[in-house]
Amino acid sequence: MRGVCCILLLSLLVACTFTPRDTGTAFMFALQPINITQQGKMQESLVVFMPTTSPELDTYRIALNKGGEQWDYYAGARWSDFLPAVVQDNVTKTLDQTGLFKAVANGDAGLTGDKILKTEIRAFQVDYASGSTAPVIKIRMIVSLVSRLDRKPLTSFTLEAEKKASGNTLSAIQTAFTSAFSDTERQLVEKLVGAAGQ
Repeated sequence: MRGVCCILLLSLLVACTFTPRDTGTAFMFALQPINITQQGKMQESLVVFMPTTSPELDTYRIALNKGGEQWDYYAGARWSDFLPAVVQDNVTKTLDQTGLFKAVANGDAGLTGDKILKTEIRAFQVDYASGSTAPVIKIRMIVSLVSRLDRKPLTSFTLEAEKKASGNTLSAIQTAFTSAFSDTERQLVEKLVGAAGQ
């Protein structure tokens, strides 16, 4: 009986659809920049480019994976913007308040900087593959710091985080997403501080 209840709950949360531009309606997910202040170490400006990602994640919808190639999206839920734009906005705000750079702006602002931050989103989804009633949030991003003038790569690294949601509800999943993304933002700042010290 418990297994039947879990299946019914999952069916209510999940929409059997492959239309990533469908924006959803009922529940909006947002991420938050984190506050990590660093003493200025790079007296240069930084431009944060729009992240790249796969078609499955380049969407307003909250992606979930049920194992292998089985992708789907939640019904009635969405990001506050397309996922790459949400990540870009939060990374820009987090790095701007660290004091690590002279100035930080996103690439859409039309500003030029001394360095460019490029990000590829490899994973940013809810994972049900383990069979648990409470899913796991998985985030994986490849980040490169590039010199603007000659486009020479300065450093590259991977950011990864996993958080198990406290339950199989949209509010619990949003909380887990926020926590996992905050972990990757902390990793990002640590990596850039390390690059500044080289």
